[in-house]
This record gives sequence, C-alpha cells and structure tokens, in this order.
Amino acid sequence: MATTLPAPSAATDPADQPRAFWLAWASTLLFFAGFYALLVPLPRYLSGIGLPDWQVGLILGAFGVASVLGRPVAGIAVDRLGSRPVLLVGAASLIVGAGGVVFTAQPLVLGALRLAQTVGYVAFTTAGTALVLELTPEERRGRQMAIFGAAANTAITLSPAITSLLLEYAPLGYGFFAASALALVAGLMAASIRPLARGARASGGRYTIGTVATVLWPSMLTAFVFGAGFAAFFLFAPILSERRGMPAGLPYTVYGVGIILTRIFGSRWLDRVGTGATLILSAVLIIVGLLVAAFAYSPLSLGVAAVLAAAGGGLFHPALIVHHARMLPGAPGQSTAGFYLGFDLGIGLGSWLFGAVLDLFGLTWLYVTGAALIGLTLPLTALLVRWQPAMLAQSPSAGLAHQAPAG
Repeated sequence: MATTLPAPSAATDPADQPRAFWLAWASTLLFFAGFYALLVPLPRYLSGIGLPDWQVGLILGAFGVASVLGRPVAGIAVDRLGSRPVLLVGAASLIVGAGGVVFTAQPLVLGALRLAQTVGYVAFTTAGTALVLELTPEERRGRQMAIFGAAANTAITLSPAITSLLLEYAPLGYGFFAASALALVAGLMAASIRPLARGARASGGRYTIGTVATVLWPSMLTAFVFGAGFAAFFLFAPILSERRGMPAGLPYTVYGVGIILTRIFGSRWLDRVGTGATLILSAVLIIVGLLVAAFAYSPLSLGVAAVLAAAGGGLFHPALIVHHARMLPGAPGQSTAGFYLGFDLGIGLGSWLFGAVLDLFGLTWLYVTGAALIGLTLPLTALLVRWQPAMLAQSPSAGLAHQAPAG
C-alpha cells in the first residue's frame, strides 16, 4: 500500500496556513540571526581565554560531525512528534549553547556548549523545512521553499556585520547574549504556530534507514556534490580575496544579496519547470561562476562569480528539497534530513578536498576542481529524474508512491 502525504488543507485551517508559514519564516530569520551572530565572537572568545589553536579548532569543528549525526534523529523526531516540539528543542538548545559560553573557560564545557548550538541548528532547520513542506501543496512547494530559504540567507548577510558593529561598542559577551535573545524570540514565535492535525504522522516514522537510503541516495548524492561546490566558493572566498588583493567581504555581500533576489524573483519559475531542468541550469551557473572565480583578479570579476554562484544556489536548494519530499511521501522530516545530510557532508568533505588542492596546486586549480565536481551533477540529474521515479514505481517493498513527474 502506498504511503501518501496528507493534504495540507486537511491538516489545518486554510486561513491559518499563510500565518503559520510567515511565523515559521520570521522565527527562522531570528534563529539564524542568533546562530550566525556566533561567527564573530566565538572564535575570539576561545582564543582570548588562552586556548591553544588546536583546541579552538576542535571545539569549532565539533559542529560538522555533530550536525551530520543529528540529522537522522531530527528527521525521525519531526515525523513522529511533529515540527513544533522539535523547533522548540532547537531554540532552547541555542539559548543554552550560546548564553552559557561566557560563564566558563573549561574546554570540555565549551565543547558541550558547541554541541548544544549544533543540536539547535540541526533541530530548527530540519523541523522548519519540514513544516513548510507540510503546509504547502506540492504544486506550490518550489516557490514556498525558495521564499522560506531567503530567511536564512537574509540572516547570514546581515547578522555577522551587525554583530561586529555591536561588539565595537560593547563587551564580547554581549554577542553571546544577543544570540540567546534572538533564539528566545524565535522559540516564542515557533510556540505560537498552531500544531498540524496529522493523523498519519506515525506512517512517516515507519521507514527504515535502509529504505530511506535506498530511495534517496541519488538525491542525497546530488545534494552532496552541490554542497561541495558551495564549499569551494563560500569557504575559500576570503583566501581568494586576500591573496589577489580584493575586499574580503565583497563575495559574501554579493552572494547574499544575489541568492535572496534569486529566491524571491525565481521562486515562481521553480513550480513551472521540472526538477531536471532546474538542476541543470543551477549546475551550469555554478560551474561558470567557479571558473570565473578561478581567474578572478578584479572586484568586478569576483562579483560576477558570486552572482552566478548565488543564482545557482538559490535554485538548486529548494528544487532538491522538494524532490526529496516527493520521493519520500509521508515523511517530511526524514526527507528534509536526507537532503541536509547529503549537503552538509558535501560541505565538510569538500572543504577537506579543496584544502588539499589549494595546498598542492593553488587557488586557480581549487576552483577548477570545484567546477569539475559540480559537473558530476549533470549525469546525476538524469539518474534522479529518470531512474529514481521508475525505481519507486517498480518497488512495492518500499511502500512508496511517486506522486508527480520530476523531469
């Protein structure tokens, strides 16, 4: 018997759906503003209390490992408990994880607080994305996911800069208190979202890890490759700027504005064009952007690279999330977790790969390698839109139904 996702209109009053969506959007904006506010004071605090560089790196790096391990747990929790409780756990974890930093100088305690920050990030992002999937009919999911994603993009564009300005006039600890305060308001907003009456909630939780992996691996592998390409541009842009004598903040500012505009003005296009065409266009834009970055020696060329990377990123992210949800109906939490697990692994492993390429061959080849890696999404897209739906249709043991064409 096929598992189907309950229609959003049957889960909640249609009049309440826009309110719930915008509450989720606003709470996500504030949560990410708090989370990204930690980018500025946390490394400075860890160094300022005298921790050696290796301990600073270990504490900061714990985020990547913990986020990967926490995704499946968060996805299952959302499908079994609903989105709102997991949102509240996420907000509470960030409140404690951020606000507790200033009260200790013990490396083990600081590591535990970093893990709490990670739990907050994983829980809130997984539950918020799943909630929007639940609220939105499939024919409008591309647009809604794009607009929803603009909340986090707005936060990362503004929050570090505002925090830096705040800390010019206030003690370092105020940065952590500001992060906690923003997470508190985000949690209060999330608490006001009316729970969805999901009578079939438990059906999503019955998928085994093996079933999820079998169904989602082409989509997750595609997310992995896109994540690696994101790492090539986003994580190494400051090194590119510094070594080629350009403003360090330029790529981030241009990228942030570009991806927000892409999500806003390109969102309607996502629901009119198939997943395959969207992913191919995204890949081409990012490939060209990375190649421009490889040979960028002026602010103008670096700005063009950032615009192209942002346009590609603004399209593939919502398209792939919607595709994951389509492939695993009835389990928005686990489908969302599958996307983020692939994407986060791509960022982490991609950063290691590109660091080695940078050390051995230099900046130009770093970005050329990134472009070549993104090129792998082109055959993966064919697998994703042709083979994956056919696999679902021919696999009664999976107990799944492919609901709409992906191509």
